This record gives sequence, C-alpha cells and structure tokens, in this order.
Amino acid sequence: MRARALCVAIAAPLAVGGSLSFAANMRDYIEAARAKAAVVYVGVVTKVDVLERGKLALIARAHLRVVGALRGARDTPREAVLRYSSYDDKTPPLEGGPQYLLKPDMWVLAFAPSFDATVPPGYLAFGDKADLVRHVERLRDGLATMPAEAFKVQQIDEAHRKAQLELYDRALAVLKGDNRIRGD
Repeated sequence: MRARALCVAIAAPLAVGGSLSFAANMRDYIEAARAKAAVVYVGVVTKVDVLERGKLALIARAHLRVVGALRGARDTPREAVLRYSSYDDKTPPLEGGPQYLLKPDMWVLAFAPSFDATVPPGYLAFGDKADLVRHVERLRDGLATMPAEAFKVQQIDEAHRKAQLELYDRALAVLKGDNRIRGD
C-alpha cells in the first residue's frame, strides 16, 4: 500500500493556484515564509533519529544528503540536519502542527535557517521524487499566475516573485537530474 503521495505536513488543505496543497499551518501558505528562508536545498533523507519522546511530543532529527543547494551556499554541503516535531504509532499527531514524518529515502525541499536547523521556522515539502516535482510545479505555477492584488496577502513584491520563480525552476532542475545547479 502506498502512503499518501506527498506529505508536506499535518494540516488543512488550501487551494494554491487552483491545486490542492498541504502545509503545516496558514503561515506556510504565505510565500514570504519561503522567500525569506536563509537556506534552501533539495536533499534525500538518509537517517532519522528520535531525540526525545513524551506522551504528547516526539522530537526527531533527520540527516539528509544534500543534492542541490539553491540558496545560502556557494558550495553544496554534503549533509544537512533537520530537527523537528514528529509523530508515530506511540505519539499521535497534534492538532495544528507543524509536525513532519520523514523517513529514509524521502526527498525533501527545505526552506530553513541553516543546513543544521530546527524547523519551524521554515517550510518543508517531502515525499517521493515524482510527488515532490509535482508539488514544486504547483508552487511555481501558483506564484506565476498570482495576481498582483495577492502580493500584499502573500507579503511579497514583484522582485520576490521573480526570485522565487527562479528558485523553483532551479529546484525542478535538481529534482529532474540537472547537476549543474549551484546556490546563490
């Protein structure tokens, strides 16, 4: 049985550019949350550790092999580390998130403060490679067709939109196998 195609987080759905998408909370739908991330990269989860477990909280750490740095590095580091709130069969998901369920071999698009970060703050999209490609295409297409009136709600301007569209195109190139991508 195949798990849900793309897990971005536990949350309510929202139409983005006519497509259904998921995110950890409403702040994640604001493009500025992604546009302001100091570090953006595509990676593959290699290992997940449980750092702390309580009745209502599970703190995990994922090690990722960085496939492409899109922002925040001149040279792509080999590894990134993410610490985050998670859940499993012993620790149920909390309402309101954000919680993530990362597993080895999942592909991740991370918008984070650094390559060794705790999220939030940040935004993660993850799943298998094909699903992540589709998610990034939805983000890009939604932003490309966004009317100027929506910029205020999204807390961006035309310069942010242009930079984010370029970033999404670079993310897609990395996900589709173009190894010539380098961060800014």
